[in-house]
Amino acid sequence: MIIPRKADKIISFKTKRLTWLYKNHLMKITILAAGLLFSAGVLAQSKEYIVKQNGDTITGEVKILAKQARVIRAPADTVIFNSEDVLLFVKNNTVKTVLRLMLYGYTDNILEIQSSNYSNPVYDTTILLTPIISGERLNLFSGKDKRRVVYFFVQGDVDSLPIQLLYSVGGDMPEKGSWGHPYQYVDYVTHHRIFENQLWEMTKDCQYISGVNIQALDYREPSFKAFIKRFNKLCK
Repeated sequence: MIIPRKADKIISFKTKRLTWLYKNHLMKITILAAGLLFSAGVLAQSKEYIVKQNGDTITGEVKILAKQARVIRAPADTVIFNSEDVLLFVKNNTVKTVLRLMLYGYTDNILEIQSSNYSNPVYDTTILLTPIISGERLNLFSGKDKRRVVYFFVQGDVDSLPIQLLYSVGGDMPEKGSWGHPYQYVDYVTHHRIFENQLWEMTKDCQYISGVNIQALDYREPSFKAFIKRFNKLCK
């Protein structure tokens, strides 16, 4: 019978320790590689494309500009469309409506409003709309312009396109035609809630909606969302 010497025991222990460390390290590498392969698979399966008004689908890297939609299908293959010809932009299963419009801008910055010759911007542009309420009698969308200002849009079941809910903060601007013209400086600030008249025209046939309901609205998502949900529920 051979009795292991002390040195043999130490070597054996070190060998086992190194073997365990190697296996543990190898396992971590395997898990990491599997994770990377999974991520790569997910990225490969992700889709980015536009749907045109005629139903055609164009896949590639999409860039929505002020008046154009560009789809990069390959490094030397880029197709360009007028943005009004595009209906939807889809990226990683998130669907947004592409709307070309004359946007009536506003700002809540009081100092900016009271500066000399301030006017609300009006410009021909394209905006991406995120659906908040869809598939109903009255639908709600939100979108941001190039200044990251938030706007709200509604679309009834008889409307071909979403309609901007008009709102402005400033001096004397009694109607839509005043947009783009410099304010006459005043020492007070008025909230021009043109959206009240717009929503009243869309909902006045429903006996459960009153002017008081509309006057209580704020130009914020929770306020519009609650109002339109109530309309869709009660005014079938």
